[in-house]
Amino acid sequence: MNEDLNENILSILQKMLPLLSSIVVLLSAYIPVGVPLLNNVRPDFGLICVYFWVLHRPDLFNLFSIVFLGILDMAVSSALPGASLFAYLMMYVLIYNTQRFFNAKPFVVIWYGFIALSLVTLLAKWLVVSIYYSRFLPLSMLILGYLIGVALYPLVSMILAFIQNKFIQDEGL
Repeated sequence: MNEDLNENILSILQKMLPLLSSIVVLLSAYIPVGVPLLNNVRPDFGLICVYFWVLHRPDLFNLFSIVFLGILDMAVSSALPGASLFAYLMMYVLIYNTQRFFNAKPFVVIWYGFIALSLVTLLAKWLVVSIYYSRFLPLSMLILGYLIGVALYPLVSMILAFIQNKFIQDEGL
């Protein structure tokens, strides 16, 4: 009986690991650093997590996980409420429609896919926020955050891939 309970708890934790790791990665973007410019510019680590997990483990990272991550990002950031959730849902739709293209491709192709899809997503988010404020907001901070996110994608995806390969086993799911 005790072994069954332990197996059930382990199975639940394995199923929640993509969401839990995404929460940790998302919150790490809000750790203050000593450089004043970088305290105002944040790469969208949530977008990286959504892209990675929906592409590699859509069975474990579903719409509930995306909505939860978007609400958490909304709670921690000072951005327009719902803007991050909109971006995450848009990224989900984009990946869902192009997922067949990325199956069994090398990392460089997946990275280029992130570069393209995140640019489309961030520009759509910028447009929605600009419409809300009834003026076009400056693109400089958005582009800088985008470039930092693109540069950090290999590192973050390597961490998430390690978590997936080390702690998530398919036979228990």
